[in-house]
Amino acid sequence: MFTPLPLSRRQWLISNGATLAGLALTSRLMNFEMAAQMTPERLAATLPVRARLSLNENPFGPSPAALEAMLRNLSAGKAARYPYGEVNELIALIAKKEGVTPDHIVLSVGSGELLETVGVQFGLQKGEAIYASPGYLQLPRAVEALGGRGIPVPVNAQLEHDLDAMAAKIRDRPTVIYIANPNNPTSTVVDPSALATFIKEVSPKALVFLDEAYLDLADNYAGRTLVGLVHADRNLIVARTFSKIYGLAGMRIGYGVTSPKIAAQLRNYGLGSLTGPSITAAVASLRDDGYVAATRAKIVAEKEKLLALLRELGRPYAASQTNFVFFQTGREHAKVAAAMLAESVSIARAFPPMTDWARISIGLPEENALARAALRKIFS
Repeated sequence: MFTPLPLSRRQWLISNGATLAGLALTSRLMNFEMAAQMTPERLAATLPVRARLSLNENPFGPSPAALEAMLRNLSAGKAARYPYGEVNELIALIAKKEGVTPDHIVLSVGSGELLETVGVQFGLQKGEAIYASPGYLQLPRAVEALGGRGIPVPVNAQLEHDLDAMAAKIRDRPTVIYIANPNNPTSTVVDPSALATFIKEVSPKALVFLDEAYLDLADNYAGRTLVGLVHADRNLIVARTFSKIYGLAGMRIGYGVTSPKIAAQLRNYGLGSLTGPSITAAVASLRDDGYVAATRAKIVAEKEKLLALLRELGRPYAASQTNFVFFQTGREHAKVAAAMLAESVSIARAFPPMTDWARISIGLPEENALARAALRKIFS
């Protein structure tokens, strides 16, 4: 269960020195994906890269309205003022979008800050984090850093979360179940009906952290999001980010939707210290009604070109519902990554245990064309 720690915010930060030690890892954990691949050797090798297709960014960038809002914020001298009023405006807009009241919303520095805060709490309780393998590791790594245990559960034959196997791993101890839907790196989604049933059944025994960072890129967003389940005060957090479809990865802004009780506890740990330009960019993004659909259409069109090539080359791939594709290379990842770098294209790191698969992000049309030419050369 997600039980409150018997600590004030100050005590939480200094208790036993363990939390300080754990939080000292933040600089490495907060950007886990980037840190995992940008070793000094790899960074040196990627300097001349013409197509960086490794971090699942939205290459089309923010909404023009968001860019204008950021510039207006800075030019109006607001950098010298705390953005309290803007924060309240953003929370109100998010609450309206999600169909909840503002006390259900927790802002965070990207969704990563929320992932780590939850992970630290379960680590301090010597709890467990159940997650898909391969999967995104920021939350389970934070649990492990503070003395808890990560429990990987292999994805099923369709490269989706194996919900039954995950439920079977729950024991009588503090437990968080991390579900990225769509999953990173496999790009797959879980059937919404099955996932809703799973959450209802396991949330009395464990906190479910549902990461919908990429869901705006999937088909039928409205039919797939399960944010409505927070209304029953379940042990559920639904995480969102402005880093993906909204093109604001560099601005570091995200949020969680959860019960008012859990939201209040998370706020007590000091989440969501956002900058004024980030806040104004997020507000403008939410008000730009046409941006998401138009940007998703461009990403999907480019993705279809890549999938067509993979079919032509006979390379199996996962059913992608994201802005990246996970495909089977039939070779060790290091060799494929090196061959792509030789063609001036960087792809994502390896994702054990599936080391003969590769993840490649969708970039700008010219970047994607370069990547397709490289793949054709390598696999023809």
